[in-house]
Amino acid sequence: MEKVLHINDYPVEGGGGAEVVLQQTIALLRGHGSAVETFTSADLPNTHRTPWRYVDNRVARQALAAKLDAFRPDVVHLHNYYHVLSPGILATLSDHKRHQPLRVVMTAHDYHLVSPNSGGSWFHWWSRRREAIEPSRLRTTGSLLTHCWDERTCWHSLLKLVQHCWNYRWHHRRDVIDLVICPSRFVETMLEPTGLKTCLLPHPAPAPPERMPKRDGPLRFVFAGRLEPEKGLNEFLRLLPADVDATLTVIGAGKEMERCRATCAARGLSDRVEFTGRLPHAETLARIARCHVLVQPSRVLETYGLTLIEALASGTNILAANRGAAREIVESTGVGFLFEPDDASSLATQLQAVGIQHDAQVLNRFDVSSFLTERGEERYLESLLRVYRGAGPVTR
Repeated sequence: MEKVLHINDYPVEGGGGAEVVLQQTIALLRGHGSAVETFTSADLPNTHRTPWRYVDNRVARQALAAKLDAFRPDVVHLHNYYHVLSPGILATLSDHKRHQPLRVVMTAHDYHLVSPNSGGSWFHWWSRRREAIEPSRLRTTGSLLTHCWDERTCWHSLLKLVQHCWNYRWHHRRDVIDLVICPSRFVETMLEPTGLKTCLLPHPAPAPPERMPKRDGPLRFVFAGRLEPEKGLNEFLRLLPADVDATLTVIGAGKEMERCRATCAARGLSDRVEFTGRLPHAETLARIARCHVLVQPSRVLETYGLTLIEALASGTNILAANRGAAREIVESTGVGFLFEPDDASSLATQLQAVGIQHDAQVLNRFDVSSFLTERGEERYLESLLRVYRGAGPVTR
């Protein structure tokens, strides 16, 4: 029986896609009989944040050392740790490894290991226009210094750069990771410059419902996610043709909420766009299942696109920005529509194709059962246990 310690910045309850995957993984492991515990910011005596704690949080390091001594796990499974816990905890894992056998694996929920910006983006210094990273061009510290890594201020960019360089370029702390679990081949490719061993293991996909919901009536789109600049909803609303014959339900909250509402008001879309705020995960899935198409207009390089998989499992088609792992999902399933970000004509063309399929009543008639079975919970658990035991398929 494996003893597994999962490490994540934030507690399992709530949060985003990483926390959903974490919660699902813990449930599967406990159902298998593994002893599972977590280490998150909730385990710290205080979460007071300072610039230096962002770079190397000694409070988190001390708390983790105590947790390791008390629990003595066979495996540490890392998730996201760079917002609160800091990459400094990798030094604690390295120290523990010198005295106790320990296997350290990590699920790459984003691109933090290869880039100071976890979303895989850099920004033009003056315009703050977002660009996708090319990891092969970031091999030297000098190349990192010439990029802006945060759209807010130069100080935020500098802090991200210092955290990355201090922990990964100067102290080489990511070397403690024995294997990185990549949810898509796109992520594997992005992590190649790190030299870390990787394996392909997609997040567990939900099983399709026994009965698909009816989707009669006018065309209905849905967006589900954080309303933050990197998710691209406001840009999508700006590109959306004013005469589009459809409604859009927006599920989620964030600092872009008012900006998105203002865009809708300015373009006369308010009567066709509904903002629900944040909803429980189960209710979100139910809302997605009642719509025809899920929209994912991300400005960042999505590593997997959990909501895309959840939509396909419920019989909902997908419309996504042609970047990151979205293209991989569309190509693997043969289902979905891709548009080029910032290209109004590309979006209009794809919306026209969606409309044609909707009118022909074939938009939601697709079969992705084999795709979902290959990524089902049983296969995910089996592969994960092999990874924990050092017998999993290492693809690089």
